[in-house]
Amino acid sequence: FPVLLKQLELMLVSGELNPHHQHCVTLYAKGLTCEADSLGSCGYLYIAIYPTPDNRLIR
Repeated sequence: FPVLLKQLELMLVSGELNPHHQHCVTLYAKGLTCEADSLGSCGYLYIAIYPTPDNRLIR
């Protein structure tokens, strides 16, 4: 979980994710999937984290 949040933080700092423009990213780490989308919502980042389905696990 902390790995996913750190990746999102780096994407925000680098400008890859901009909270003022809609953009969705999907990250995978340690059996978890993280979908994050700014929805162009003036500073908010909406995050969904859930177990990665078995067919997406990287071993």
